Parts: sequence; C-alpha cells; structure tokens
Amino acid sequence: MLYELVGEKIARLVGDTARVAEVRMRAFKPLLAMGIDGSRNTVFENGTPYIVTQKDIEDVILRATNMSYYSATDEMKRGYIPCKHYRIGVGGEGVNENGKLLGVKNIAFLVIRIPHQIFGVADCIADDVLKGGEVRSTLVISPTGAGKTTMLRELARVVSAHKNVVAIDERYELFAMYDAKSMLDSLNVEVISGVPKAYAYEGAIRVMNPDVIVTDELFGQEDINAVEDAMRCGVKVFASLHAKSIDDVAKSKYACLLDKFEYIVTLTNNPIGKIAEKQIK
Repeated sequence: MLYELVGEKIARLVGDTARVAEVRMRAFKPLLAMGIDGSRNTVFENGTPYIVTQKDIEDVILRATNMSYYSATDEMKRGYIPCKHYRIGVGGEGVNENGKLLGVKNIAFLVIRIPHQIFGVADCIADDVLKGGEVRSTLVISPTGAGKTTMLRELARVVSAHKNVVAIDERYELFAMYDAKSMLDSLNVEVISGVPKAYAYEGAIRVMNPDVIVTDELFGQEDINAVEDAMRCGVKVFASLHAKSIDDVAKSKYACLLDKFEYIVTLTNNPIGKIAEKQIK
C-alpha cells in the first residue's frame, strides 16, 4: 500500500513496512526509515544513500491530496495531511497575513507515519483499567515514539468487547480510517476522524451514548476542557499525553489532569513500551 503514496521506487527501497514506524523524506537529504524498535535507518540504493528530491516530495503531496493541493490546506495548517490509512507530517514555510496562518508553501519535509497494531500490548494494564467490570479513566503518558498510541489503540479495542467505546481520532492516528474502513482491527470501537475534540466530544456524548471516549494526544486548553466536560457527564476517558513522567506533568499546565484520571501509566522508550510507573486511585 505504501507504493501508492510514495511511488514504486521508494516503496521498494524502504522494503517490508511491518517493522517500519515512519518514513522521513527531506529534500536533498538521505531517505530514512524509522523502525518500530526505535532504530534510525538510512535507505540505500545500489550501495549509496538514496537522496530525496524535491520532485519526490511533490509527488507524495499530489498523491496524498488526490492531485488537489488546496483541498488539504486546513489540515496542512495544522501540520499534517491525512491520506488513506496514513498520516503525513509536513514541514515548510507558513503563508501569513495579518498574523493569521493561511497555508503552507515550499514543503521540503515529510514524515509518513505507518500505523501498527500489537495485540496484547495492553494486557499488562487491562485488569487495572477494567477493575471489577468498571472502567477507570486512563491517561497514558510517554515521550515521542514510546508506544502510547499503540497502547491506547489496543486498550480501546479490548474494552470495546464489554463497553460502548467511541474514539475521537482528530489526527487520524488511532485507527487509520479511510472511506469508513480501518486497516486495523478496531473490534467494536466507533471512530470519529478528523473532527476537533471540542466538537466531537459534545456530539458523541449527545448522540452515541458512549461508556468510554478514547482520544489521541491532548494538546492545549481546549483539549483539557473537552476531557473535563466528558468526565462531568459521567463518561470515562482514555487519552494520551506527551511527557517523560508524572512529575513532569505535575509541573506543567496539564497538572489538573492528574486529579481527573483514575489510572495513570507512564511508558518509556528504553525499551519502547515498557511501563515505567503507575498511579491508581
């Protein structure tokens, strides 16, 4: 499937994506394939590093936007392009007018995230989250690349066997939905993709009767408010947050969340996905 996005040549050079978490394309720099084990691998062609061209970048953008660059303007302003089952981070120059970001031009950096599913990865916390048949609101904390999305995805899938679970997948990370289909096993999870949390939480609570709402990583006061509103309505929340430890969160603007979540787990990337600490109320 990757070849449909990056073209046959680059897909062939990257090879089997089962062990690849990201493909990083930087114009005039070597192509990189980041392993799910945290490895950083230069991609070679005929014994030398493959150098990404500006045309390689432009071709991916055209394929990702179905030949319509401007159709993805809103997403690119938020730093990414959703494309089928992939999410593509973009880096370039902002186009501003009177302090307002209108778009992104001269894109020279792409990060293609390849979603993976690891069955059983949440087994180590499932009993704590589903204590006595009741669900605890759960916050998964980790630095970048430590597996918090993988953990959250599997936890949602497991809990959906017993509870009504709605995933608010604002940045197309959790279940890689495309045309109402996921390339991953979501079991009974109902997924809302590409909608800001503040809107999606309200709509889901009003019309979808969730026991649990699962969301990708929290960022900013609006996300904090959305989580607090959901909990006030009696809905349990599974969410993730970028940080190294509970202490780091306690010193940040997200400190209020530590009082809201009933179960907090921190992951480390050495090795990836290892549980570093737990906090249970």
